[in-house]
Amino acid sequence: MSKSKKTLYIDYNLCIGCESCEAVCGYLYGQPRIHMTRTSDGITVPISCHHCANPACLKACNVNAFYQDDEGAVILQPKTCVGCMVCLSVCPFAAISHSRTGPNPVAKCDLCAERRAKGMTPACVEICPCGAILFGSPEIIEAELRQRVAEGIVQSHMHPERFGTQVGLRAMKKSVSVEGYAAGTAEKEEDQGS
Repeated sequence: MSKSKKTLYIDYNLCIGCESCEAVCGYLYGQPRIHMTRTSDGITVPISCHHCANPACLKACNVNAFYQDDEGAVILQPKTCVGCMVCLSVCPFAAISHSRTGPNPVAKCDLCAERRAKGMTPACVEICPCGAILFGSPEIIEAELRQRVAEGIVQSHMHPERFGTQVGLRAMKKSVSVEGYAAGTAEKEEDQGS
């Protein structure tokens, strides 16, 4: 692959189940390629192609209807597809759809290949109102997720009442021992000394 691999990542901690991603995908392509699915607990979450490094759909297809582009996106060539549905059965993420009404028998996310060719990001990334869908290289996504975790940790310490607990740094200050010195004992020793 000549370009760096890019992928789509859904941060389920931020997703509010608004279905905007599914709606914009359906609007652009006639059939959504990202699907909102309701869990047994009633939580709605988006399910989409993971653009696997070693895609089962690509290997299982007998007519070579799938390929990976320069950025690592797994692309379906609908005109080559014969509708055997083998790809649906091998996808570990249930990310490939059978189209009963569309012109093509099978549909799946291609990370908005036409938009990417114009330098744009996938439509679901742009429309997500809470920033739950990220697109980029694994390194960029990892850095963003680390930043989000760090922000969450800081917020939980600054506003513990919002989170219902006092964990992390405050708890560590009371229990961590550095070179035999227990952090929580300094104040007691000072109080005893005066």
